[in-house]
Amino acid sequence: MSFAQLFLQRHDVLYGFWLEGFWDAVPDAHMRQRPHPRVNSIAWNLWHLARVEDAGVSRFVADLPQVLDEGGWAEKLNVPWRHHGSGMTFAEVDELGQRINLPALREYSQAVAERTREVVASVTLDELDAVLTLHRVQQIVVDEGLGHSDPAGLVANYTGWTKGKCLMNFALTHPYQHVGEMGVIASLLGIEFD
Repeated sequence: MSFAQLFLQRHDVLYGFWLEGFWDAVPDAHMRQRPHPRVNSIAWNLWHLARVEDAGVSRFVADLPQVLDEGGWAEKLNVPWRHHGSGMTFAEVDELGQRINLPALREYSQAVAERTREVVASVTLDELDAVLTLHRVQQIVVDEGLGHSDPAGLVANYTGWTKGKCLMNFALTHPYQHVGEMGVIASLLGIEFD
């Protein structure tokens, strides 16, 4: 089994089963709700994990433009922010939940997943060993607007990561963490999955 096959086994389950399950089972009104004052909405989580994967895979791993920038997605999503949401206040989470175009978010998420599949199909293991320099991370996080409330913290965190670590974290580990969070949110909203 190749690296790409192994990676895609988990990535395809993430999108084809887990995320599609949320899209299919959760009504739009519930997507936007925060069932407790200290948790995010499902819509916010779906937007956040798509933004993280898009920026992480497109910019850190493949050095391609973000999907967000290639298809006019910011306008379609009705979201004015380029960042990925880390550090947003709950008031900002509520604003995003009310304004985001959910059908466009589903399409954007699918476009991001397709980008990741394309990158994984073409990247070599040697390329994944490359290390992110401080300059490169600052360019993406600060100059391109990926960071929100603590860009310096993100720069310090991501500097020195390999492209392989970025790929595994931003496209698998991080999204699966949010799948668990969305499952709890759905439960608090009274939504049960088959």
